[in-house]
Amino acid sequence: MRNERGHAAVEFALAIGVLLLPVALVVVSFGPWLERRVTAEAAAAEGSRTAVLHLDPASGLATAANVLMAAGVEDEHVRAGWCGAAPQVGGAGSCSFARGSVVELEVEVFVPLFETPWGPVGGLWVDGHHAEPTDLYRSLG
Repeated sequence: MRNERGHAAVEFALAIGVLLLPVALVVVSFGPWLERRVTAEAAAAEGSRTAVLHLDPASGLATAANVLMAAGVEDEHVRAGWCGAAPQVGGAGSCSFARGSVVELEVEVFVPLFETPWGPVGGLWVDGHHAEPTDLYRSLG
């Protein structure tokens, strides 16, 4: 006859590690993910609005970068794309600033799964998108 005393404690410990740890990581990661998503949307909105006002995508990217920098996002964790172009580090694509056209900016921000003293572990890119119309009655000179 075998002695099976103590097996329940080992099985319980393994179940906690295998089942509860991933769930806890997802719950802990949800807050930073949501914060970065809102920040990316705000940067896209401010960047596209500035680009339309100044008729210059470079000023729009600078404004978006300022919004992200204020939120503590590092430059290497940001990609941007204008008017349907695939987002890249430093921005990509171009838009028409003709009267009545729509200027779109998509900003992607990297969110690590969790931070360690040796750097981020895992992660995903979240995006924010905004389309701003160019004023029909504005002088474009």
